[in-house]
Amino acid sequence: MNNNIIKVEKVDDQKQIETAFSIRKKVFVEEQNVSSERESMDDEEAVHYLATVNGFPAGAARYRKMEKGAKIERIAVLNIFRGQRIGEAILLKILDDLKNEDKIYLYAQVIATPFYIKNGFRQTDNYFLDAGIEHVEMDFIK
Repeated sequence: MNNNIIKVEKVDDQKQIETAFSIRKKVFVEEQNVSSERESMDDEEAVHYLATVNGFPAGAARYRKMEKGAKIERIAVLNIFRGQRIGEAILLKILDDLKNEDKIYLYAQVIATPFYIKNGFRQTDNYFLDAGIEHVEMDFIK
């Protein structure tokens, strides 16, 4: 039985935000070869999240309020914590925080679409390459 305590919180403390950034850097920049500039673009206008497992930093994400709705971005889970539903915990926390938004969407890496479909998103026909990785736009169905 897994007794891990997963905690996801919106962070505004600079130290916690930097921890979230370091997780994203490890996943997107180091593992997926996304440029640092591309990965951190628009951070100053985003709301940031940090996930911990038993107090250890494990995952991060952000969202931004865009013209067409709330856009969830940069969901990242450190390799050693994958497969423990941390990404799902992050996504569900953000969705709960955004429950009053008219439109919630994201640009998913195509490889991750089953995860988002399982959690209430629907693919659009908008496919594109971003940082050399195939993505698809997905909308949350309320």
